[in-house]
Amino acid sequence: MIVYKLKGTVIFLFMAGAVCAQVREDRLVLPLNQAVNLALRNYPSIRAREAQVRSGMAAVIETKDRRLPSLNLFEQVDAGTSNNLGAAYFSGGIVPSVSGVSARPENIGTVSTGNIGVAYLQWQATNFGGYKAGIREAYSRLSVDTMDLEREKFYIASIVLQSYLDLIRNYELSQVQLENLRRADTIRLAIRNYVTSGLRPGVDSSLAEAEYSKAKLNYLDVYNTFRQSKVQLSLLTALDTAAIGPDTGNDSLLLGSLRSNTYKDSAGTGHPFLNYFHSIYVNGKEREQLIRKSYMPKLYVLAAGWMKGSSIMPDGTINKDLGAGLGYSRYNYLFGLGVTYDIFDLRRQKDRLNVQKYQTEVALHNYEEQQRTLNNAGLQASVNLRTAIEKFNEIPVQLNAARDAYNQRLTQYNAGLSNIIDLTNALYVLNRAQTDLINTKDGVWRAVVQKAYAENGIYQLLSTLN
Repeated sequence: MIVYKLKGTVIFLFMAGAVCAQVREDRLVLPLNQAVNLALRNYPSIRAREAQVRSGMAAVIETKDRRLPSLNLFEQVDAGTSNNLGAAYFSGGIVPSVSGVSARPENIGTVSTGNIGVAYLQWQATNFGGYKAGIREAYSRLSVDTMDLEREKFYIASIVLQSYLDLIRNYELSQVQLENLRRADTIRLAIRNYVTSGLRPGVDSSLAEAEYSKAKLNYLDVYNTFRQSKVQLSLLTALDTAAIGPDTGNDSLLLGSLRSNTYKDSAGTGHPFLNYFHSIYVNGKEREQLIRKSYMPKLYVLAAGWMKGSSIMPDGTINKDLGAGLGYSRYNYLFGLGVTYDIFDLRRQKDRLNVQKYQTEVALHNYEEQQRTLNNAGLQASVNLRTAIEKFNEIPVQLNAARDAYNQRLTQYNAGLSNIIDLTNALYVLNRAQTDLINTKDGVWRAVVQKAYAENGIYQLLSTLN
């Protein structure tokens, strides 16, 4: 190529560098399933939900361990006066206890010592179904977290799939525009020779230069969009953009499936979005049961044993040897059963239960809305898929006609039987037909993905593209 202007030289070198860079990048292929697996393994929203599932598992264990009894051990050593006086009072949690001999007629300031060791056991033997209701509710919360994780995985897989389709589409469009640029360059050089030799008017050279410049701009725009697609996949997979290239080998699988009409309507079951909303509803029902059981009576098994020492003698005199009160001299134990029941909790139970019932109703309606949304999306996807297939079957007619027209116009122009305008129009029609082919094929892919998304077929679709 002969370049006459410095500005044109800079543009040409830039274009050559961009084309070489694209060739180097296109050699690196990231398979679709690898991209999906990387996203499912590394994307932050999925890792956060995996941590939430582990938290839910720990919550189930914590709920089960609530049945364990409490056993408190206590040891205390004291020194002080011991002036007892008979009277009843509420301790309020801060009034120290003074126990011992009967009240003396006067206070004395002699210091006495004592120690006490206590072991106290309390076990809620039964709360009439409260424990079981709590465990079921904990499991239902774990189910919500698990279904949320599966929903997020399904969503991210579909996002990666759609982003990969963007990558393929933009890559193929860049190839089409690159081919169009080369055709425009070939025509430009040929016309320049015709003009130089006087066989064509100078305006033809100007028009060819303009068409070449337009093709160059189109290529740069599409190639920039292709690089943006790589950035989007880089965000999802945590890979460097240099390691991301499209694998177009799956086209044959798709086209073969469409030609044989093997892609049928299928009723998707167990959709992750439906499972998630249904798990929220089930958790609401379990919460209602937990509220009912939480206001049942509670039966406790109580046991205590304690040992005590004191420097106060049985006759009430105080041993001057303070160390005499630091050994255990009296031992006691106590067993019992206790029942607690708050009668006024019945009103609070009713209030809390009403609140939870409305929340459960909300979850049910959300589930029904999601069900309708997916059903409607499936119907729309079926319509879109049929239309996309019809368009795809028609597009070869347009492409073949456009290619024949371009070849004829190029031959006629070289023979002097056609003008530059007709040749430019033929070049435009061919470029548009090639672009329509890619867009139409992409439309088929989009419809297939939309249908798979609505009918819980994303993973099945990915498995066929291995």
